[in-house]
Amino acid sequence: MLLRTLLGGARFLLAPRRRGFSPTQQCLRWWQPPQARIRHNAVSEVAFHPKLAVPPIPNAVTDRTVGRWLLICSGTVAGAVVLGGITRLTESGLSMVDWHLVREMKPPRTQEEWETEFQKYQQFPEFKILNHDMTLREFKFIWYMEYSHRMWGRLVGLAYIIPAAYFWRKGYLNRSLKSRVLALCGLVCFQGLLGWYMVKSGLEEKTDSHDIPRVSQYRLAAHLGSALVLYCSSLWTGLSLLLPQQKLLETHQLLRLRRLTYGTAGLVFLTAISGNLHNCYTDPILSGDRMWHALWCHTSDPVEEFGLF
Repeated sequence: MLLRTLLGGARFLLAPRRRGFSPTQQCLRWWQPPQARIRHNAVSEVAFHPKLAVPPIPNAVTDRTVGRWLLICSGTVAGAVVLGGITRLTESGLSMVDWHLVREMKPPRTQEEWETEFQKYQQFPEFKILNHDMTLREFKFIWYMEYSHRMWGRLVGLAYIIPAAYFWRKGYLNRSLKSRVLALCGLVCFQGLLGWYMVKSGLEEKTDSHDIPRVSQYRLAAHLGSALVLYCSSLWTGLSLLLPQQKLLETHQLLRLRRLTYGTAGLVFLTAISGNLHNCYTDPILSGDRMWHALWCHTSDPVEEFGLF
């Protein structure tokens, strides 16, 4: 025992001091059996070097994961645009006369609840002017159309926000990608508020007009336009992460093709937005002043339509 103590002290004095260990800790290490000493070395290395505990994920893996997520999100936005168009064609957009983020997720179930919902709808201009002879069965159809559109919108919001928070916490996003993802999540929230702001314009009582109640065509165009921007931004960012960047020579033909592509995309966007300005029903054969009136059937000022002043 005495010999072991002398040998341990000599080894302690002669051994080089390791970084991260105090003299007392290093002395106690020589009193441990070899197996315990090996375990202590492994634990100590991880403790003093936390980065060794969880190896960093390669950028290629994280980029593929985030890119696929953004492609899925762009698909959900495209589905929302299609479902919104169906809702508009079936004239179902004004069937739900209030907006609650969580409470309206539960649809009416009993006959009494449906009667209550139908009575609320009967107090607004669309029923009084257009659907005054509507039955409860017909109301259920348009109500479920609008309900499905709103629930899909909430699904889109969850598809953006929850994975974004997870990837942010796990360190999958670099600085530039964080700003993009934050902008996309903010645009999703803006979409939900703008959707209700649009519907609200069609529920307002206009005593000096007996036209068919419609939502503001300017708010409708803004709602669709922001959805298209969200879709294109998500798709572009996702493909940029998934597809390798090609180094192409900046030739005259390439620059011309690029300008043509941007111009075509702008025309498609303008066509989609201008279609929403035709916010009334007119005869199928239009010409001259009648065509202009059909396109701009709401003669009010766009600033007034948005309620800015």
